[in-house]
Amino acid sequence: MAINKLGLNAFTAQESVNMDAFSDYNYQQLDVSGDAVDDPGITLTYVSAVLPAKKLVIYDTNGTLDNDDEILIYLNGETAENKAITIDGGRNLPFTISGILMRSVVIKMADADTTGSDTIDILTFH
Repeated sequence: MAINKLGLNAFTAQESVNMDAFSDYNYQQLDVSGDAVDDPGITLTYVSAVLPAKKLVIYDTNGTLDNDDEILIYLNGETAENKAITIDGGRNLPFTISGILMRSVVIKMADADTTGSDTIDILTFH
């Protein structure tokens, strides 16, 4: 009996979401309290052209975000401010993005919105 080994892109993004069939996943916790979050933002380590994500979940494990903290998400190199996905902090988390092949993800958050202990958690499914 032959065993087929599926590559990272064996399923399309929509097939992966519909069938909950992903080849791999990664976890990353982001410290969103520093200046780097404001500009240029934080680029997710585990999302790249070589390892695209098919689903992304953003959540706040520690409950450190306030309801008025604003998170901006930029996908696939798009940096125009009007093209960012905007999440109004803790009240709208967890937040899931799926149905699109993500080759890069940048997260920004204004310094004024954060405290010294703000973190967000990211799960990416590939």
